[in-house]
Amino acid sequence: MTKYIIQILLSVIFLTISSISSWYEGSEILERPWEWENTAHFSHMFNAEVTNVNDISELDFFVYSAKIKPVFPFIMIISFLYLIILIGKILLRDHKKGFNIFLAILGCLLLIPCLFLINSPTTGGKVFMFTFSLTGLMCILFSLNFYFKKLKG
Repeated sequence: MTKYIIQILLSVIFLTISSISSWYEGSEILERPWEWENTAHFSHMFNAEVTNVNDISELDFFVYSAKIKPVFPFIMIISFLYLIILIGKILLRDHKKGFNIFLAILGCLLLIPCLFLINSPTTGGKVFMFTFSLTGLMCILFSLNFYFKKLKG
């Protein structure tokens, strides 16, 4: 159990540092009003019209960071996925079939954002399209691998 606690702590540390860094980098949107129309999606949902800096939601900092500077958002997503899979493994350690189903469902859920990012013109959109598709397929393949190993053994 100690090895799981260490892994959880490390992934939470990576998640926290990358989230703070993404949030900081994304705050550049406040200085770039020409990006508000195409990047401030949450602000448009909350305020309908974005006319000044006070209308920008802090959630849009993450959108801007993922779109323009995707390194820290990438680390944030990977550490979050690692944490979710690790928690799933801990909770379902006595239920291998349940863990296989968990991985398959997670893999399918990870493929859904690819539909929205498939034609993204930004570097960040392409990075996240690749990340979500690769991790989704890996989860599905691991699930199938565990399933077929169970059938043989």
